[in-house]
Amino acid sequence: MSDVSDSDEADEHDIYEGASPSSSILFSGPVGGNLGGRHDSSVARKDQIIHRWCKKRLSRLISELALDPEAHPFLVPLNWKQMGLQDWPEIVKNPIDFHTISKRLEDGQYDDADDLVDPEAFFADVSLCWENCKMYFENDDELEIVEMANNMSELAASLEAAFWEELLQYEESVEKGLLEQVAQAASRVGDAAKDVAQRSRRESLELANTVVEFAADLWQGRRDEPLHWKSESPVPKWPARFSRAIAVVRETVRRVPLSLLTSEQAMQSFLKPLVIAIGRTASALNMPSGIKVVQSSVNNIRGEWILPEHCQPFEWSETVLVWAHGGGFVLCSPATHRFFLAQIVLHTGIPAFCVDFRKPPHHPFPVPGNDIVSVYRGLLEEGCAGCIFLGGDSAGGNLVLSVTKALAEEFDEDPEYPVHPPEGLILLSPWVDLSDTSQDSWKQYAEIDYIPPKHCEIIAEIYAQGIPLGDLRVSPGRSTDWPASFPRTLLDYGGCEVFRSQIERLADNMDQNGVSLDASVQDGMVHCYPQLEYLWGSEDGHETFTQYFERVAAFLAGRKCSKK
Repeated sequence: MSDVSDSDEADEHDIYEGASPSSSILFSGPVGGNLGGRHDSSVARKDQIIHRWCKKRLSRLISELALDPEAHPFLVPLNWKQMGLQDWPEIVKNPIDFHTISKRLEDGQYDDADDLVDPEAFFADVSLCWENCKMYFENDDELEIVEMANNMSELAASLEAAFWEELLQYEESVEKGLLEQVAQAASRVGDAAKDVAQRSRRESLELANTVVEFAADLWQGRRDEPLHWKSESPVPKWPARFSRAIAVVRETVRRVPLSLLTSEQAMQSFLKPLVIAIGRTASALNMPSGIKVVQSSVNNIRGEWILPEHCQPFEWSETVLVWAHGGGFVLCSPATHRFFLAQIVLHTGIPAFCVDFRKPPHHPFPVPGNDIVSVYRGLLEEGCAGCIFLGGDSAGGNLVLSVTKALAEEFDEDPEYPVHPPEGLILLSPWVDLSDTSQDSWKQYAEIDYIPPKHCEIIAEIYAQGIPLGDLRVSPGRSTDWPASFPRTLLDYGGCEVFRSQIERLADNMDQNGVSLDASVQDGMVHCYPQLEYLWGSEDGHETFTQYFERVAAFLAGRKCSKK
């Protein structure tokens, strides 16, 4: 069986009780029948081919609209209460937005009685996006949002005209012969895919190198920090290099257009390769000696071993650490976390396996968490460790917390359950409540930390895929009951990070339920601060990072492992 990647089938094991199972569509056709039905069957096949083409083309069209810089007001449902538009519901009877349109298209709500998509119904909703806006603001062309609506209307009209022309050409080509058309399309798509992949990879790498070069100059004081990048909030006493670096990260993340996050094409071909390229470059520049990286797979799930120089993958070790990397569920990879995990391995001498779990939008909840469980189960079956710890940062912390809680609940109900909870859990700045973007820490540290709330809201929806964000399966930090067999936990977070309120609520609930918890907040630090050690330099305060890795080493050393 080949290794599982983002392009493979959905996972085989789902530990989340009550989660909707992955579904697949089985196409079947008649093996016999009278000759008179052949014509009708041929027509039906052509209709289905055109139907599928229309859905894909309309999906790409809404993505193209979303990528436009002026599309921002129309991406998601308007928060009219926050904007003070109290009469919005009275005036706008049929509110609509790109996210809702995409969902309707995906769910087949634009299909007619014959289950074929009706493009006119789709375009009617698209037009309604701007018509609602212009109606509410009474076509006041002096308002920026009305001007944006007019510009988007013109763009949509041109894209719609191009769609109908392409549809006509496609229908004509289908008539020329299904087999010939499929062969030609496969060839064109293959060539186009190769070209896009090569071009996107090249452009991403070039931009990544430019960003790293710019950031390096800024950190080292060879460039002045732009005035509008400086925070007006009281900032901690950081070295100038670190302060400039956080400014780069904060302002770069904020400037990622929301439309990039909602566009699958932009996410897959540009944003993911860019983030991974930047992270890989930064790690490569700072990788310590005495560590080696080996790409591998466990139980058909891909990942990377970060090993002491003398160790080999799957070689017996008293302890192994399995890590789920952060990156908002959809971004980053083991390559972006090499430097951080290398520091843990250096301080502990313990092998670490970073899971390259499958990611949304193709693989939303519960697939990423199930991949973590598959790796954990695979290592248990390999028998290569006396005990196994799970760990994760940010969104990865959410994943390992969720699966550990699910495993402990299963174990409490049935002590004979074949997969027992891990020996311990390491959480670094975990994002544990996807429904939260408004607690005190969001307001207090918004101008210090680098995580923007609007981006979190969109990413959370992409991961949850219709599950309410307050559901404990995707927001384990909201849990008030914790199983008796939940393992001891090490929890670290920054005193100035926007997730602080939800993390401390998690810590309180765990403590009240008897979980053995060692929690520590590092004053004056941002989200996932130990991963930013290389930005600090050698100035005073560097011991903060050393102390974190020493805490991890002491936690892992307090194990009760079986002998070989």
